[in-house]
Amino acid sequence: MATTLADLAKELGVSMMTVSRAINNHAAIHPETRARVLAAVKRLNYHPNQHARALLTNRSHLLGLVVPDLMHSYYAEIAKAIEAEARTAGYEVLICNTEEDGDSELREVGALRHRTDGLIIASAVAPTQVTAYRKMLREGARIVLIDRRLDNLRCPVVTTDNVRVGAMVTEHLIQLGHRRIGHLRGPDVSVARDRLEGYKQALAAHRLRFDEGLARACGFFEENGYDVMRAWIQEGNYPTAIYAANDPAAIGALRALVEARIKVPREVAVVGSGAIHYGDLLRIPLTTVTWDKTELGRRAARRLIELIEGKDDKPNSQPAALLEPELVVRQSCGAGIKATNARTIKR
Repeated sequence: MATTLADLAKELGVSMMTVSRAINNHAAIHPETRARVLAAVKRLNYHPNQHARALLTNRSHLLGLVVPDLMHSYYAEIAKAIEAEARTAGYEVLICNTEEDGDSELREVGALRHRTDGLIIASAVAPTQVTAYRKMLREGARIVLIDRRLDNLRCPVVTTDNVRVGAMVTEHLIQLGHRRIGHLRGPDVSVARDRLEGYKQALAAHRLRFDEGLARACGFFEENGYDVMRAWIQEGNYPTAIYAANDPAAIGALRALVEARIKVPREVAVVGSGAIHYGDLLRIPLTTVTWDKTELGRRAARRLIELIEGKDDKPNSQPAALLEPELVVRQSCGAGIKATNARTIKR
């Protein structure tokens, strides 16, 4: 038989209200009492009744997480960190996948909004769709953006410095001697726009002209990188280096190059961004950029819980939280480093 709130109260010799308040971190509960209650919760394997808890606290104790691609290990890492942080604070997480589609995202957000206490969103919406989020915020929705920002939307953002990511990769390729560097740009979302801007800035710093023909439109999925690179190979005049806006697109480009028997990195260097798990296990290990995805998820979850629990009454007064990016050099860029001896370079 499942342990109930009454069982906990009887075990500890306190009221059910005291147990409930301790579980929900109520300010009136002494830290020692809360510690006793939480120890008993763990010992007796107590799982709160979410419906009863919602009636008592006027909260669902559910957080919504909306991401563009759950097959991407990058977002799986973030989701795992969010769930761990949320669980510690007494919340559960509902996760939705949008396949990088803005319309699907808005439908999922609409479904989650009234079932959860707040939302963490890695948004794929186009700039023209941001109005829907402005309306939600005016109506009191609690939203934290993760990985990607939305222009002119005043809510907390936790991400990395994506302009710096783009500049870091491009600078590295220039230092390796490349002057015609192609860029697979990604879709019209902030993370892709910022990495394109970093690419442009690094070119300008070295007095290299930005060529629109070298910055090709591309999605964030592996098949997108494959299709764009395959077409470029058939067209001819492809560059000596490819910087893809994320790792799946870079892996797709690698596949197209290998199929065409173009030697990587001797003939074409390839670099991605995001440091997905299996990038170092590829036939040609992928040079990429990394940042702490676990910390990214933890910070986003903490910010949202602070909003929900009234601990952050000025969510827009703080700048976006930016995690430090680092370049991970492997074989695909041609820096002469064996796959078994990859190193990380801080910039």
